[in-house]
Amino acid sequence: MFSKVLLIEIVFITIIFFFSLYLDLKFRKIPNKYLKIFFIFVLSLNIIEFLVYYKDFLLIFILKIFFFFLIFLITLLLFSLKIIGGSDGKLIILIFLIHPFKFLNFYFIISFFLLFSLQFLLVFFLNFIINKVINNSFSFYFLFIIYPKIPNLKRFFFKMFYSFFDLTNIKDYRNNKTPIKCSSIIYNINKGKLQFLAQYRPPLVLFIIFSYYTIFFLNIGI
Repeated sequence: MFSKVLLIEIVFITIIFFFSLYLDLKFRKIPNKYLKIFFIFVLSLNIIEFLVYYKDFLLIFILKIFFFFLIFLITLLLFSLKIIGGSDGKLIILIFLIHPFKFLNFYFIISFFLLFSLQFLLVFFLNFIINKVINNSFSFYFLFIIYPKIPNLKRFFFKMFYSFFDLTNIKDYRNNKTPIKCSSIIYNINKGKLQFLAQYRPPLVLFIIFSYYTIFFLNIGI
């Protein structure tokens, strides 16, 4: 009987994931109005799960609150370190709220965040290699000539988490005024293009999806 609820919750999690991925890829953000709608359904499923499948409702509720605050503190830390955005953090919290309590434990939570962080570091280390060796090494070289007082640690930070993007690649404005937050604009003579320095932001929803399903299936022994 419990397997039916588990299936419903996993299907709903999958729907949330792919809808969030669609929004993130298309608009580079997940609007709060959709997350609020998901939250209402999540609360409903939690109430059904607790009342129907657990006799000690109070104990389960207290444990779920404990896990909620643990996840909230970790996501808040990642947000403060600018590793994730606000929408990414809300999505993670939402997914763990709906996650079947039978498979929710300290090991699952920590493993998820460790795998997510590992993917994050690998992708941005690759971005560092690309910036240093392949695409944007000249632009960074020129930037550091203009600003020679930039400390070495900050130079490493720029190459790790930022990248130079061609202005000519900005094509779709959707009739909206889209501000470009950049630190500098450089003319790359090797490419013959103007480039702006901006934060490199891969779709973190993909990292969240991969981390969740990987740890989930390992946790249930599949």
